[in-house]
Amino acid sequence: MVQEVTLDSAMKRLKQHVFKNRVRVKDFLTDFDKLNSGYVFPNHFLSALSMAGIDRFLTPKELEVICETYKIQRDATLVMIDHRSFLHELELVFTVPHLEKDPLVDVPAEPSELLDKTRYLKSSRTLPGEQEERCTEVIARLSDVCFKRGQPVKAFFDDAASDDHSAKLVGHVTVPQFRQVLTTKLDWVVSDEEIMLLAAKFRHEDKPEFVNYVAFSNTVDPPEKYWTS
Repeated sequence: MVQEVTLDSAMKRLKQHVFKNRVRVKDFLTDFDKLNSGYVFPNHFLSALSMAGIDRFLTPKELEVICETYKIQRDATLVMIDHRSFLHELELVFTVPHLEKDPLVDVPAEPSELLDKTRYLKSSRTLPGEQEERCTEVIARLSDVCFKRGQPVKAFFDDAASDDHSAKLVGHVTVPQFRQVLTTKLDWVVSDEEIMLLAAKFRHEDKPEFVNYVAFSNTVDPPEKYWTS
């Protein structure tokens, strides 16, 4: 089932991205607001986010929800984006506004609610359209195979990751290594299409050429109690 996109969910993902990568979206938006009016055209708003690399992280639907939320009817025919209100909400991730007026206010060291402490142990990524449903079906099938064989998979990936020619990114293997473990080491029947769906679901946040095999293993391996019962 595809998760519904809301303003809260879209803004949370956007804040995660700009905080983690220190993206100053304001710099891109102000280029389209030469008069410093606080408003830009909707197409300029989306262009600014694209220039900032946001469209590589958020889905088109998430961008649409954000854009629609900050639209303002300036007159009978003119619709613009209130980018000042948008930036006010977005940049709370970096600082507390008007801090100079209250220097003793307690400022959190980091927006901990944006950083999922288990983000490397699972995948919270939702694939677009029918891909998510298809990927869920593949995971369910592989989980069943794993359970019936009594064969947890993480150790196979650990071996691949420790290979002398591996990139040595902790908890990750390359897409070719991921494919090799599934089809050769585990001898699972998995199509190229299914492998690419899984790779997309469990890819590294910043390095899509790597697959988070720890998260994948945690998803397909049955709970530990089944191995000891």
